[in-house]
Amino acid sequence: MKHIKVYMLAITAMLTWSLTSCSDDMPEDSLYTYQAEMLSDYLRNHEQFSLFAQIVQKSGKMDLLSSYGRYTCFAPTNAAVQEYLAARNLSSVDQLTAADCDTLTSTMVINEMYTLTDLLQCNGFTQLNLLGRALALKEVPLTINDPQQGEVQVSTFRVNGSGLIIYEQANDSVENGIVHPVDKVVRSSSALLPNVIARDANIKIFSTALQKTGLDRQMLRIKDESYNYRDWTYKEGLYPSDNHKNWCRVPRTRKFGYTAFCFTDEVLKDVYDINNVDELYAYACTIYPEGAGQSYYANTDDALMDERNPLHKLMAYHLLNRKAAYAKLYTDCTIYHGAGGLNPTEYYSTMNPHSTLKVEKVYASNKFKGDSESNQLYLNRMYDPSRTQLTMRGAIISQSVSDEMIEEQECENGFYYYIDRIIDYGAETRNKVFNNRIRMDLYTFWPELINNDIRSVVTNSHADTEKEASTPQNFIFPQGYFEEVESDPDGDFIYQGCRNYYWSYEGDEFNLRSDNNSYDVTFKLPSVPTGTYQIRLGFCLIPSRGIAQFYVDGKPQGIPLDMRSTGWVDRVGWKALSSLSAANAEQNKKDLHNQGWYHGPRAVRNFPGGGSYQDSELSTSNSSAFCDNTGTVRRVIYTGYLDGDVTHTIRIRSVWADGGAELMLDYIELVPKSVYGIDSEGAGEDDL
Repeated sequence: MKHIKVYMLAITAMLTWSLTSCSDDMPEDSLYTYQAEMLSDYLRNHEQFSLFAQIVQKSGKMDLLSSYGRYTCFAPTNAAVQEYLAARNLSSVDQLTAADCDTLTSTMVINEMYTLTDLLQCNGFTQLNLLGRALALKEVPLTINDPQQGEVQVSTFRVNGSGLIIYEQANDSVENGIVHPVDKVVRSSSALLPNVIARDANIKIFSTALQKTGLDRQMLRIKDESYNYRDWTYKEGLYPSDNHKNWCRVPRTRKFGYTAFCFTDEVLKDVYDINNVDELYAYACTIYPEGAGQSYYANTDDALMDERNPLHKLMAYHLLNRKAAYAKLYTDCTIYHGAGGLNPTEYYSTMNPHSTLKVEKVYASNKFKGDSESNQLYLNRMYDPSRTQLTMRGAIISQSVSDEMIEEQECENGFYYYIDRIIDYGAETRNKVFNNRIRMDLYTFWPELINNDIRSVVTNSHADTEKEASTPQNFIFPQGYFEEVESDPDGDFIYQGCRNYYWSYEGDEFNLRSDNNSYDVTFKLPSVPTGTYQIRLGFCLIPSRGIAQFYVDGKPQGIPLDMRSTGWVDRVGWKALSSLSAANAEQNKKDLHNQGWYHGPRAVRNFPGGGSYQDSELSTSNSSAFCDNTGTVRRVIYTGYLDGDVTHTIRIRSVWADGGAELMLDYIELVPKSVYGIDSEGAGEDDL
């Protein structure tokens, strides 16, 4: 391994370093030389980056790189910049526009510090660059000669299929960041997702089917140009929550985005013996036989455009109307996946109307692994050892695409991924994958959240929540920001960023509040297969909460829900499950269920408030289970029939919100009767 000088850092620098995104346990090769200069000084002082320094200067971002912060810069050498200019038939940086320079600089700078070791441990970036895009990494093995050890195997990375980090010069430190020299200019794609997919030679059938169904034309939006956050900054400020206040900002953008899960031509041929779009249409007819014989069902140009057509439904089910980086399709925050735990799982509505997609990160450490590959992200997978008749293999998402296309895997308005099976929302999938407790964090309900990078991946920061620049950030949303939410202008709709020590599922939560003591919000429920369900709301009881009436499809459900904790334990007879014998725990659960209450999930845990634990460190010894917390509970708000072909809604209207008392929306469970209504002969619903 290469040897790098290590200097004693000032105490403040040491504290800053302790917040690095992946690990506080830094191996030797992740330590780097400390220089008493800013990133801007570094570029100016090193001749080999003089051309890139000119680009940064022309971009207007030199002052930014002179400020205190935490940056990673992939600095192209002069040779790399000259090669880039030559490819554009230019002879000097002077011939680049200011906009060109801004794009180049913003592409190659990330607002977080990453060493090579960080990149290996994190399996890529979790932070977006200054353009608001993720950078694609490909690990490149190297053999180097170490003076003491001889030949040693190491790794570097190619960024966006272009710049290779020069290993011998990597990990250079400055006061406000880390510099990784690269041998080519890191490029950024500005093409739209359907155009990128059409250029990938490995997914020709997928692309052709998108075009024939017209779905390619439904993935062209980029940004709501009419949205100007400055129109709403009067709403920014400190808002009370429990015993503290949070600084809330309005989102700076209102972008649109898309994600495509693409089966390759090779998968179609090898697994399904499908060689063209006509054969893919025939396969779709076996999955979606409903409507056979109708004009919209045919394999004709007009029929394929109809959302009821089997090929149209099959293709639309592979698409999300949100731009989802791989690392943001799921989260480990608060979800214990060791022995006695769960795999992190999310559910998303797809572009096939009235359909839902399951995303599951599989770990070997719990009973839900089965025969699946560990540490893989699956679509529509189902395995439960107590219900093996429901097993479905699902499809594995490949984190990257071909070497030729890796630079464009993320584009202006989307991401695409290879998957190793076709996925669908046919009868078998609905009867198996969704014959299960469907637990959905509110974050997954609305695409605007992931499209505008609302959720932070930094979940252990204890930065002062009253500070405007606190991490993670909290947001207040202008009326009309969400396409599928109707709200009273007197009410506030607030998002509290992910903190793994909060009493919140996945660390984040939404709050409804009003200075006028009145809020009224209506939003759509994700679709589930037709049947009888319980709808449960997961939230945290706190004395400062309010009271609200819930409605499903416009009809009031029971008495108003009081989220204040005063007297709740004595009233319902709640007991911490871990303090009881197995028999007494089952009885306490039944007693609560009969009153419409459930303990919090056993597999959801939060760290103590004083620590700075990484999500990967979550264990039964360093955290508290929601089932043992009198505040983290679930309430049944509806029991009844849900039609899978109809859009259902939830309305929440304030009954008591004096003094800005808030109502917490954390997660919703849609639980079929086959799960919650087990008879005496069957196994009861688990408490995970």
